[in-house]
Amino acid sequence: MTIIENRISKTIIIVSFFLNSFFSEAQNNSNTVTVTLKEVVLNSPKTFTALNKLPFAVSFQEVEQYQNIFQQITLQDYLRAVPGLFTQNANNYAQDLRVSLRGFGARSAFGIRGVKIIVDGIPETTPDGQGQIDNIPLGLLKNLEVLRGPSASLYGNASGGVIYLNTIDYIEGKNFQLRTRLGAFGLQSYQLTGSVKNDKTTALIHANRLLTDGFRNNSGLEQNLLNLKIKHKLNPSSKIQFQMNFTDSPRAEDAGGITLEDSEEDRSQARQRNLDYDTYESVNHFKIGLNWDKSWTDKIILSSYGFYSFRDFYGKLPFENGGIIDLTRNYFGLGSRLNYKIGKNNLQLAAELLNQSDQRDRYLNILGSQGSNSFSQEEKFQNFSFSILDELKLEALFFRLSLRYDDMRLGTDSFSQDQIYQVINPSLGVSYELTPFQHIYVNFSTSFETPTLSELSANPSGAEGFNFELSPSEAISYELGWKGQWQKFKLETNLFLIESSNEILPYELEEFPGRSFYRNTGATQRYGLELAAQYKYKKWEARTSITQAKYLFKGSNNNLDNALPGIPNSQIFLQLGYKTNNSLNFLITGEHIGDLYANNSNTVKVESFQNVRLQVGKSFNFNDIDLTFSGGINNIFNERYFDNIRLNAFGKRYYEPAPSRNAYLGFQIEI
Repeated sequence: MTIIENRISKTIIIVSFFLNSFFSEAQNNSNTVTVTLKEVVLNSPKTFTALNKLPFAVSFQEVEQYQNIFQQITLQDYLRAVPGLFTQNANNYAQDLRVSLRGFGARSAFGIRGVKIIVDGIPETTPDGQGQIDNIPLGLLKNLEVLRGPSASLYGNASGGVIYLNTIDYIEGKNFQLRTRLGAFGLQSYQLTGSVKNDKTTALIHANRLLTDGFRNNSGLEQNLLNLKIKHKLNPSSKIQFQMNFTDSPRAEDAGGITLEDSEEDRSQARQRNLDYDTYESVNHFKIGLNWDKSWTDKIILSSYGFYSFRDFYGKLPFENGGIIDLTRNYFGLGSRLNYKIGKNNLQLAAELLNQSDQRDRYLNILGSQGSNSFSQEEKFQNFSFSILDELKLEALFFRLSLRYDDMRLGTDSFSQDQIYQVINPSLGVSYELTPFQHIYVNFSTSFETPTLSELSANPSGAEGFNFELSPSEAISYELGWKGQWQKFKLETNLFLIESSNEILPYELEEFPGRSFYRNTGATQRYGLELAAQYKYKKWEARTSITQAKYLFKGSNNNLDNALPGIPNSQIFLQLGYKTNNSLNFLITGEHIGDLYANNSNTVKVESFQNVRLQVGKSFNFNDIDLTFSGGINNIFNERYFDNIRLNAFGKRYYEPAPSRNAYLGFQIEI
């Protein structure tokens, strides 16, 4: 038996013993005490079913209460407590945060793959599966929801998991807020937020300017963001929500991957080739979206949305041929779903149309200067879907069945014939109410993931068109779980097994150092245990999550039984918070990230590490003006670890060192 199998077995035994002891005490207490619990209803499952009844793993986290002490630079700080979720690359602003859920998304060389990102009901992820979060207003986040498993029957392509972000509608009890952060590595963050509210309408406008030099050389960022959100009740049964986002990021630098020897010599150094070729990206992003909800009766509810997104991207990579990318993206979509209650059934019919068009140009990068055009093509990806979902409650049993059909058509102007993918993805879940506080569930679901347009256009032959030797990946997921909720305590644990085929992973070529290409690497198997717990006592809150899992190559793959690179087998998160109504607020968090591998052959092992951070805030009130002074220390014990691992990198340049111990101070005023 391997070490990780021993860990999983011991963890299951300990958890089982704890649960049995706790259940006995809780059930005995329930004989004499009646407790009324607030049910949490989520947006991400697309129905109005309470969280504890849903027959799949989903995490919900309130973050608004700690916003006045968070640093608010990266979404990573908000996601650490979610079991089964792993993030990297929080400090490389040119490549964006890498997110993986149960291994989905781990292949990403930049941005987010395989995991859907939704903000206030509008998708940030394109239909080909690319996602970015550089335009998300972190200072406005209210709560987040994470579906921790394949969700293609709800969200289609590249839905190995879903991160659903909800922002505030207005400033509670105030009209104006100024927030600033100053810290190590030249950090400057200035946020200005204003809101109004009456019986029918709420409106909020938010502006943010962020500057940092970064921990490493050539890793700075300059970003400006403007966000507008308006909600209005047309009548008692109808409401609309409008949102607008504009992001201007003139420079986000890329320090590049270095060797282990280089990192030991100087962790803050950039790769010399990245300096020579002036590697950075520039982004202009604009998005508008409209949501409309209409209730004809308490049994018939229609929800619709539409949006348009424009993205202008310019980036330099550390090589000459095609080393400068100029991308213009137009992306629009609309969708609608009708919920209808029939007896004990809650039936939903939904349709969605998404259309993405990318004009991709590549130029010679002559030591940082733009040369002649070496590649130019228009790429398109259109996705039409139709889905049906049914929920049925029979006594203590709750059934949820969903089925989605997706028709995807993609191609380029270089070839007249489109590539067509047509898939059907089902999901079936059943939960059983053991007691009013406890539910067990089982779930079966499938998912698929097409290559993204940027991956298809990264053709090793250098020719125009797509590399159609790259095939979509598919996965089947099985899940068994338990959820318990009491007045002060919540506990959730589950086992999962996922088998996939045609897994897509990146690699590099000697003639294009720093550029990622992609290939199918055969079948994989992923299985493990996830646990999450939360306990509240007066002004104290404790939270923990544990993930013990294996992610393995299977089938006829040359790397049979090797671990998938870039994903740790073990993760542990601990958090202790204290919050009073009007004065002191602090959080101390610690995490353990287990060993992982940097390449498919598992010849390069990245050692485990632990990281601890402290965040503190103190609030004062003067004549109805609220002032908050805050600060934090990241990496308290100055742990030497890596912020990102570049998978299968050529020349052993796998490593991007994480920042050393650093601190920040904050100030907030609300009127």
